Amino acid sequence: MFPSTIICLLLLFIGAVAANCPEAYEVVGSKCIHRYTGGHLTYDEAATYCTQHFGRLPVLKDCASFTDVATYVNDGYAIDLNNGYWLGATNGTLTNVWQWSDGAAVQMNAPYWAMDSGYDWTTEPSGGTRQNCAYIRGDMGWLFRDAGCTGIEYPLCSRPSVDGLCQHPFVLVGTQCIHIISTGYYWHEARTQCELVGGNLIVVDDCDQYHKVVLYLAEQGYSSCWLGGSDEAEEGQWRWIDGSLMTMGLPYWSTAASAEQEPNNPGQQNCLELNCAHMYRFSSAWCTDLRRVVCEADPI
Repeated sequence: MFPSTIICLLLLFIGAVAANCPEAYEVVGSKCIHRYTGGHLTYDEAATYCTQHFGRLPVLKDCASFTDVATYVNDGYAIDLNNGYWLGATNGTLTNVWQWSDGAAVQMNAPYWAMDSGYDWTTEPSGGTRQNCAYIRGDMGWLFRDAGCTGIEYPLCSRPSVDGLCQHPFVLVGTQCIHIISTGYYWHEARTQCELVGGNLIVVDDCDQYHKVVLYLAEQGYSSCWLGGSDEAEEGQWRWIDGSLMTMGLPYWSTAASAEQEPNNPGQQNCLELNCAHMYRFSSAWCTDLRRVVCEADPI
């Protein structure tokens, strides 16, 4: 192969994988990161802020992404001494298991978690079920710490690059890599099936992207599918699987045949579906219903 051909192929490859971040986001390693310093927010407020800016609180599952993000927010010890940033990791009060917002288990101990100097130098997380949200801050060397979710830190938002490529079997639909599993599963089984192919149940929290997903499902002829939302953790509080609160009412939720606003049947129907009977608007369903599955994965 001629040297010029090799150079062209290398440039093509680099161009395909290089991150191209949208406005207000910066390239940080393999991620697009947006840092908000306009005020401190609770965990839920921070998750909502990121959703409104088309991102999510960051998932740092490996040393490279952890180091990249920690280095990015470290403007100097004196400047950021009291400025912490929420991460997309929580401790489920029902399971007492720390998970990233994509469902993966949070890695414990070194090199990620800090030592808690206030409690006999125990290793974080050390707050039990009282401190269920994770953050990083300069006074502990930007290592992970746990805190009460009603505490206040800055939002740090992450999103995939604009021109990412989707890995098989996922296809690009709008800004998301999507894969539909045509076999019917219960909601919890559906989430497991998505994880087996390298994704998770889809989160559709942007109206324009929601419209593109609906068109794609209609074109494929799928009548009803599971999405990544439920109110199982707390009745009446509908959340996406990344922990962010769902927008209720218009333009997402449908009206039931009885003219009752969805979600209905509280305490019974706790999982989120899209159904053509509701013109592909959101509706609550029994988690043991059988539905096809819409998975999403980050671009590569």
